[in-house]
Amino acid sequence: MAEEQGEEKTEEPTARRLTQARERGELPRSPDFGGALEVFVVCLVMVSLGGEIIEGFSRLLKRGLSFDQAQIQAVDDLPSLLGRGFAEGIWAVRWVLLASIAVVLAAAALNGGFNISGQAAAPKFSKLNPITGFKRIFGAQAWMGLLRNLAKFLAIAAVLGAVLWSRRDEMLAMSRDALEPMIAAGAWFALMTFTLVSAAVAAIAALDVPYQRWSWLRRLRMTKQEVRDEMKDIEGRPEIKRQIRRKQREFSRGRMLEKVKDADVVIVNPSEFAVALEYDESRSAVPVVLAKGRGEVAAAIKERASLAGVPLVSAPPLARAIYFTTEVDDPIPEGLYRAVAAVLAYVFRLSASTPGVDAPEMPRPTLAPEFMFDEAGRRIAEARR
Repeated sequence: MAEEQGEEKTEEPTARRLTQARERGELPRSPDFGGALEVFVVCLVMVSLGGEIIEGFSRLLKRGLSFDQAQIQAVDDLPSLLGRGFAEGIWAVRWVLLASIAVVLAAAALNGGFNISGQAAAPKFSKLNPITGFKRIFGAQAWMGLLRNLAKFLAIAAVLGAVLWSRRDEMLAMSRDALEPMIAAGAWFALMTFTLVSAAVAAIAALDVPYQRWSWLRRLRMTKQEVRDEMKDIEGRPEIKRQIRRKQREFSRGRMLEKVKDADVVIVNPSEFAVALEYDESRSAVPVVLAKGRGEVAAAIKERASLAGVPLVSAPPLARAIYFTTEVDDPIPEGLYRAVAAVLAYVFRLSASTPGVDAPEMPRPTLAPEFMFDEAGRRIAEARR
């Protein structure tokens, strides 16, 4: 929709878009970096250990071409001889193999990282679209590939020309040597030349790596509308967020109501408020609010308290004061200590009284002006101004 409106892609891709691109198998890879680097390292290994490798193969060749009549007649030993020869051949080029494996892994890590994507392996019929094919052939990526190949050709030509021109006298001198020294010198010269050429190609491929990453990020750019839509998807639609908040409130309310049975008293304002308090000297020297609510929640608290046998004490000003000043699981404020202590003393005397004997008198605790609230949560002294 944003593209139809002509909105430009000016925003950097988000982390989610980058992750989705990797899941599709789209990585900022340079197509020539790994191969060029591997060839260059293998050439270096050959330059460093070529004599040892040639010597190992020479021994293997001599042993393979030397046999006696007993070995010819022992037909059953041929598989073991072939297996031993294969193992010796692998051992002779072990450093080349190990260097190749290490370079492949390192090049993959440097060239976009490791990634396994089932989406990339799945067949895509959109690739059969001729219009898309023409865009790939004549698009910016194709032109950059052409320039990259042209740069490789020029680099190879320049290195070859420079090496051949600088060694022209040496090449003429080799042609006058005996066959064996000429072959050895020619092989060494060819290996050195190939190493220099592969180094030039690897350098070009290394320069292509940052370009591929820049081009990859540029292709994944987003419009402002796409960023907004993605943020909505991540954060959730407003109606979904409201549902989640409602579920969270219901879950929190359920946990809070479960604690009402542990309360020592529930102080209520019969019309709307209910506050459940617990006083446990072993855990806290101050009474703690286990649950609080108004309206339907207050009714649920009173119902739970009645079922659990928790005393209900009607003290409207105190119930409002605790409700508006204290959160669940917090101790009551210091200014309410005396009023709450009077209520708890009444509850404890009531539970210890003998049935049939006069019950203790209901307390009427007095509160400081700063703890006097109306049902809207406003201090009464301020509301009267």
